[in-house]
Amino acid sequence: MKKRTASSNMPNPLDWNVAIYCANEAARLQACLNSVATALGERRARITVIINGSRDGSLRIAQAAARSGAPIEIFEIAHADKANAINRFFYGLRSPARAYAGVDGSVTIGAGAFSAMEQRLASDPHAMAVSGYAINGRSMHRATAATLRVGGQLHGQLHALRPEFVDRIVARGVRLPIGLYRGDGLLGSMAAHNLDPRAEPWDNARVPGVAGASYEIASFSPWRPRDWRRQFRRTIRQNRGLIENAAIKSIIYEGGYEALPAFADDMMRDYLTARAAPRVGAADRLFQYLALREIARSERPPDHRLVAVRRQ
Repeated sequence: MKKRTASSNMPNPLDWNVAIYCANEAARLQACLNSVATALGERRARITVIINGSRDGSLRIAQAAARSGAPIEIFEIAHADKANAINRFFYGLRSPARAYAGVDGSVTIGAGAFSAMEQRLASDPHAMAVSGYAINGRSMHRATAATLRVGGQLHGQLHALRPEFVDRIVARGVRLPIGLYRGDGLLGSMAAHNLDPRAEPWDNARVPGVAGASYEIASFSPWRPRDWRRQFRRTIRQNRGLIENAAIKSIIYEGGYEALPAFADDMMRDYLTARAAPRVGAADRLFQYLALREIARSERPPDHRLVAVRRQ
């Protein structure tokens, strides 16, 4: 696939290029696409749906939406990894736009989300990125308050990035390590440090939460076995995230974001050879053990499974 060059300075950029990252979200993807289309309204926009590692009907749903006339491009990646999908979007799939948005295929967003985010980016040149907030979920009230009052948190479910910020990431060759669980958090770190963690102190104001940019997540039901499986898997990955964060800090404050390795598991194995895993409470010890076992046993995916293939 020919690599695109994307910049907001090119003639007639889109108002928005929205990346929707989707892994096995057939049950929610149509509602997500409908909400994004409603929020975009009459803006000049492109919706880039990236199906990464899905084994359900997500691709067929996206294709049907594209055939209906929606401004949708669809790409499929065999390997199920969001960090790789984000890299692919930044480095080849995005189109010139005044703002880039990231949306999780499992959420529905509020009708005023894009209006609120574009207004904040226009009025706040200090902000490199802006984040939406959840209107439901068990930790919604606490997380929303922190997002809107404090900032510094980039939510993967809904956020927007200033195009100049993305262009700088690409110009410097910075990529998210493949396999990273908290890739959206690392993007937030890059924004908060203005891409220079050694010279620019963390600044929450570079990643403000935006009132009006809401999203709704899928609610947990104790009667759905798949929800329990997801929660079990999520808890393992949250414990993995603790190790990721410690390893990332040990790298970026010495060598900058350019020093991050291509694969997250390599980074964590190197970190764990010299240091103990972060201490966790008794309730998380089993999940940390499972996370450590996964890291130790993981293998790099073959290159062909990391490539984005256009599907229409």
